[in-house]
Amino acid sequence: MKRVSVRNNCICIFLSIFLLAGSNPQTKAAEVLEEETTPKYLGAAQKKAYEKAEVVKGTKVFKTKYFFAAAQGYDNNVNLDSQRKGDTFSEGIFDAEAIYPITGRWDVFGGVGVHDITYWDVTDASLVDTDLRFGFEGKFFGTVTLTALNDFEIIEYPYNEDGSYIGDKVGFKIKHLLPKTYLPATFFHSFGYEYFYKNYMDRKASNGYGAKSPNDRVDKRHTLDCEFGAYFKKAMLKFSGEYYFNDSNDQYLSYYDYQSRRIGLSLIYLLTDKMTAILSAGHQRKHFIHRITRVDNTKLETDKIFTAGASIFYDIYKNVSLGLNYFYRENDSNDPIQEYSGSITSLGLYCRF
Repeated sequence: MKRVSVRNNCICIFLSIFLLAGSNPQTKAAEVLEEETTPKYLGAAQKKAYEKAEVVKGTKVFKTKYFFAAAQGYDNNVNLDSQRKGDTFSEGIFDAEAIYPITGRWDVFGGVGVHDITYWDVTDASLVDTDLRFGFEGKFFGTVTLTALNDFEIIEYPYNEDGSYIGDKVGFKIKHLLPKTYLPATFFHSFGYEYFYKNYMDRKASNGYGAKSPNDRVDKRHTLDCEFGAYFKKAMLKFSGEYYFNDSNDQYLSYYDYQSRRIGLSLIYLLTDKMTAILSAGHQRKHFIHRITRVDNTKLETDKIFTAGASIFYDIYKNVSLGLNYFYRENDSNDPIQEYSGSITSLGLYCRF
């Protein structure tokens, strides 16, 4: 995800602003970078992948889960551009969730999370992500489960207000555990949909002539995803696919309107009783609806993004783990100014109670 101006929109992991070649004035390379919301959120990814070690406390009627993480790392291309400016960062996460069973088959849940990333030199990339979520989950029939979720989110860039926004995600996921076979694994597949609304409170949308309108910039994203995987005795292997369409009210060359297709593969493996390894790789293709390249105004921009990650966790105590993480991201674009590569390395402490 592109940090800085491109931070406007974040996801781990993508960022932005506009202007193409021709009669338009030039902008800084960082401003031309894409925007999304997710990828650089390594801590969140680790949290999700390491749910196997979460501890649930409480009675059978009311359960709570807490997660805390603190990490220090180095990002060798903060702005995700060709200039490759590196910086150290500190990361902190706190997450709390409560689960209440309403029947023998269905639970309701609610939670709150705060995620802080502080860059010590490239401060424009620093952010605070706060979210409030609630939903329900349970069994339809047999081994088919449904999860429905509403996640209200506030992303704030303290030193780059143009990137701050208020968002709301509404979606569901249906998951099915397949019948057992003679193979030494339990297979599953899932399907999900999410609607993501984002309002950039401190940033106005552009009209068709490139001038600022009186309206806040608003993005709407529809996402479909599917997964197929297998649980083994000491591992989980998963294939995933995702499609989404981003629709923005920023009218100038429809700069933020694009389609994205992504495929991925991930593996979680228990090396020992105390050590876990996580590997992942993905390929994303983004096709912009009207954004033309700077080198050829007859071609629309297309980005091909490759990602790879690796983590290893060691359980220091029952609910406390030390994790070493590496994440690589590379964009091969038909617009040279959008091409980049970069990696993030971090060491963190993860606690569940």
